[in-house]
Amino acid sequence: MTVKTVDNSSGGTHSRRLLLFVVCSLLLANVVQWGLCRALHLGNPGSIKGDVADFIHLRQWTDSWLPMMKSLDYFDANPTKPIYAAPLYDTLIYSLASELPLVALRRLGVGDAAMLRLLAVFSWLSVVGVAAASLAMGRRLLRRRGADLSWMDILAVILACLGCYPLIKGYALGNAQTMLSFGFAWMLYLWTSGREREAGVVAALLAFVKPQYVLLLVWMAVRRRWGAMWAFLICSVVLVAMSVAVFGWHNNLDYVGVLASLSHKAQSHDANQSMFGTLNRMIFNGENLGYTPHVYTPYVAWVYRMTVLTSLVLVGGVLLYPWRRLRGSTADIAAIGLASVAASPMAWEHHYGIVFGIFAWFWFAYGCWESKRPWLWGLSFFLCDNFLAATNLLAGRRGWNVLQSYMYFGALLLVVLLMRLAHRAEADETVLLDGSSVAEG
Repeated sequence: MTVKTVDNSSGGTHSRRLLLFVVCSLLLANVVQWGLCRALHLGNPGSIKGDVADFIHLRQWTDSWLPMMKSLDYFDANPTKPIYAAPLYDTLIYSLASELPLVALRRLGVGDAAMLRLLAVFSWLSVVGVAAASLAMGRRLLRRRGADLSWMDILAVILACLGCYPLIKGYALGNAQTMLSFGFAWMLYLWTSGREREAGVVAALLAFVKPQYVLLLVWMAVRRRWGAMWAFLICSVVLVAMSVAVFGWHNNLDYVGVLASLSHKAQSHDANQSMFGTLNRMIFNGENLGYTPHVYTPYVAWVYRMTVLTSLVLVGGVLLYPWRRLRGSTADIAAIGLASVAASPMAWEHHYGIVFGIFAWFWFAYGCWESKRPWLWGLSFFLCDNFLAATNLLAGRRGWNVLQSYMYFGALLLVVLLMRLAHRAEADETVLLDGSSVAEG
């Protein structure tokens, strides 16, 4: 690996490279893609224009909020009945601990309309927070090498964040994942800063909304990051105790059954960027471009087994990989976080909002210092962060429709690239790629 130490005078060159890449990526995905489809008479492929407009005007749907709020209504009216049996427009799939902020707002007298406005504001701030956390992480990493953020760095991160499809889509839907993407970026910042206990608390909060993030706890135990692990466990005990006090043992224990059922059912809609979605779309099993709530893809045994197998290989590969000098690093925890999403049978597009913080860490810790342009990282970013709607034109073409899973494959590529960093760091001892130290000279 060839890495050169770059002084402050050359910082502008790398800042311009980042800004140019972000602008080109946005143009390719949102202008060139549209223009080619229209020129070839393939119709309008779709764009993120509407989602960006929703963000600018502080509008959003109620994808997560309505099931959560209706569940509280059901509990208030039927305190002795199981919450997860409530007849909702869509299924509540979160743990009851995730409902505690809404419970607190209601006890403060906040009505439903005001609560939805507050949630929209918090979601909006979460998108802004992803950019802020990424810039804070970038500033810390650059200063370790005697450099600092330039205005081009700041502009590039802001533009990339506003054009990041998983983030903006999650916001427009009104999905809790937007806040989780901010939490994940903040966790990476804390980990990069050496504040592992605080990062463990954030990881626990993530896991109580999306249970697949419990793999972060497994990772902490395997990596022997005891401070982070105990912080995760203590935070979990507190959250469970509060949830039991509000909802009772029986409702909280019912979540185990919900998780068991979710492991056997998912949807094959094109937005499901997972192995499960990919395989079912390949064999035309279930919906693809259409979406119907409550309607799950018919069970196919070999698809289920292949999904489980690939998930085990992905998660096991990250946990067992010999990270050596990068063992327990930001690259390591980022890889297990991304694997926890990609390994899920239902990984919606907005779930990949966590990749933004990962790419920010990569660029400021490593990418901007490398003499060679990191083309594979750029490809992974392009696949994970953009809405490549033209791939849906292949929905009816057997074999070719695998390209609809571009975001999933981009995430797999990113995991491989993170693992490759460890291998390359082992061969070059002059640089610690998490930015924690740099050899002199």
